[in-house]
Amino acid sequence: MDRAEAKTRRIAVILGPGGSSRYLIDRLRPLLAGDRDLELQGVFLEEAGVQHAAELPFVKELCRVTFAVREFDSRQFEHMLAMRMRTARQALGVLAEHAGVPLTFRNARGSATGLLKEAVAHADITVFEPARPPMAPVMSQAPGSRRSQRVTAVLTDVASVPAVLRTALQFAVGNAARVSILMFPSDGQKAAALRAAYREMLPGEPGQVRLLSAGDFKDLAITNRKLMSTMLVVPANELMTRDHSLQFLLAQLRCPVCLVSQRQRT
Repeated sequence: MDRAEAKTRRIAVILGPGGSSRYLIDRLRPLLAGDRDLELQGVFLEEAGVQHAAELPFVKELCRVTFAVREFDSRQFEHMLAMRMRTARQALGVLAEHAGVPLTFRNARGSATGLLKEAVAHADITVFEPARPPMAPVMSQAPGSRRSQRVTAVLTDVASVPAVLRTALQFAVGNAARVSILMFPSDGQKAAALRAAYREMLPGEPGQVRLLSAGDFKDLAITNRKLMSTMLVVPANELMTRDHSLQFLLAQLRCPVCLVSQRQRT
């Protein structure tokens, strides 16, 4: 790897699982602001289950708001997926052009957890949308509005605190008061050490601080909903990238999730 390449920060954006791509893309704007040494990698995911559905003679779609049911034949369903992918690519392209950073884009088929692990292995930051749409109060806010950013940082171990908090502050446009802290200690990690680490990193007092039981992902999801987060920032470490951890984040979170690698440049 040459020196120029080493300076480039890779941001992978996984779109598709929740159908809320526009919402996720709007939330990415602060992450790209003021940094030209970036490479944006967009991936539109067609999960194996969705692909199986596309091969059936008919597919029924249930609207989560009105509970109305629409029926598609396989050709119409494939067309709908193609439209969603094209719309996501165009929106991400506009964002990349506005930020002045290069963009690559591809579609992938397979499992969401498998793709996330692959992305984490090659990117400094991996952002994905939840399988369920964001909560209505969050969606009602103006897209991309700085005031609407409510970021939650999950701290699991001292080593990953700097990278997680730097990224959380970017999403919060430098305002520590818009960053809430969830201390979610890994095995053997002390809450006091996490508290000392975030106090050293943050330029001011965080919005809220909560201590969760180690490994209690259900409490993590419930607390994050209560905080009305627009983005959950977590370390891309062994604890948070296990299959069951990623599956839980995909299925139970109601806001986009940002996985941050410790290898990203400072």
